[in-house]
Amino acid sequence: MKKIIAVDIDGTLLNSKRQITEKTKNALIKAQELGHIVVIASGRDPLGVYPFADILEFEKYGGLISNFNGGRITNYKTKDVIINHPMDFDLAKEILQFSEKNLFMHYIIYTEDKIITSSSKTYKLEEICQKAFTHYEVIDDLAYSLDFAPNKILFSQDPNLIDDDAKKLMDKFSDKTTQVKSTPYFYEIMPKGIGKGESLVEIAKYFDMDMKDVIAFGDEENDQTMIEMAGIGVVMENGANFMKEKADFITKSNDDDGIAYYLEKFVFNEK
Repeated sequence: MKKIIAVDIDGTLLNSKRQITEKTKNALIKAQELGHIVVIASGRDPLGVYPFADILEFEKYGGLISNFNGGRITNYKTKDVIINHPMDFDLAKEILQFSEKNLFMHYIIYTEDKIITSSSKTYKLEEICQKAFTHYEVIDDLAYSLDFAPNKILFSQDPNLIDDDAKKLMDKFSDKTTQVKSTPYFYEIMPKGIGKGESLVEIAKYFDMDMKDVIAFGDEENDQTMIEMAGIGVVMENGANFMKEKADFITKSNDDDGIAYYLEKFVFNEK
């Protein structure tokens, strides 16, 4: 039976050295050879996913990359954007201007070829650039000069300070946006109704498949909707405890080829 196999990147597809192991790579390539659809489901921008899509031979098999927590989905073989949900332009500017006046944490926005931010002091800025395989540009008046509708706004702050600012954003914009704390120091805002799980529903509909034939692998809070909404939600052994409580199956850790372990045990042997 054909499956959609969705994998998160950090803590799931990548081991603790931020590498795709040979065993995991071979398992996901084999899945595609057998006719399954593999999706990299990430909060990252496209540039931050392309290198992993290349390793998994998506250009050969037509794998999908789901960026911005499901805000944009691309067929890597054809480069066609098959689903796209940018934020409302005026709302995005309102959020940025609110943050400038009321928050301590800074923000970044992804463009097609770089990251833009209002401050070089943005917390973990170098790490963000490394994960996106790109550089940043500081635009001092970004909250007022933004001229396009982004798919996502990423806020970052010291883990000891982030929750107070996050609450302000939730109180002000929860009725208009989806918000998620993806790491102890990253807080992400997307259009209302956007999430990794919702994107899998759209992908399944696109391929005329049922959600019971979707398998999702994840480890952290921004994976929660796809773990809950997929036919089978698989959480890594290294995942957050509250995520394990929501899992249909807990596989081995990202350092022990947990994705490959599950696929070999349950998918490749399926009659």
